[in-house]
Amino acid sequence: MHKKLLEILMPAGLAVVALAICFCLVILGDTLSNPTPAEAPPVAAVDSLQTEFTDMPVKQAASLPPGADAAAVAAGDALFKGNCAQCHAINEVVVGPALAGITKRRPMAWLIPWVKNSSKLVASGDEYAVKIFNQYQQQQMPSFQLSDKEIQQIIFYVSSMEGVAPASTDAVAYNLVP
Repeated sequence: MHKKLLEILMPAGLAVVALAICFCLVILGDTLSNPTPAEAPPVAAVDSLQTEFTDMPVKQAASLPPGADAAAVAAGDALFKGNCAQCHAINEVVVGPALAGITKRRPMAWLIPWVKNSSKLVASGDEYAVKIFNQYQQQQMPSFQLSDKEIQQIIFYVSSMEGVAPASTDAVAYNLVP
């Protein structure tokens, strides 16, 4: 007897729940598709919000590296994000080393060939290249088809972000290559 009662009540109960859900969706659907305009906040409230957010610290570049302009740093930012950020951060080790201070560790004349083809430098027996290769579990950095100028722009960007705490995004004279 209980089994037959359950066989009748269960589908009826599910039907009631389904109807209640449909009813709610119809009511909410109307409200969501045609919302009533909310009362606009007073102008003073908007001004206080703007002031509040204006005073918040924003991640900024420390300063432009010697020989770099804002356009070169901006181009370097885009190139860094498109080519380097998968394996490197400015101030943190990811797959490869943190890049902050890279121009203090190696001159531009070394960095450009390294970025273009690190395997070639490792194979040549370059002491620093071999050290980095071994330090990072012999993880081979891919070769990049970047121009010398593009590599310099990336390094300008990295140098400009040194010491800047990551928010979301990271002292050598540079010899610019035309």
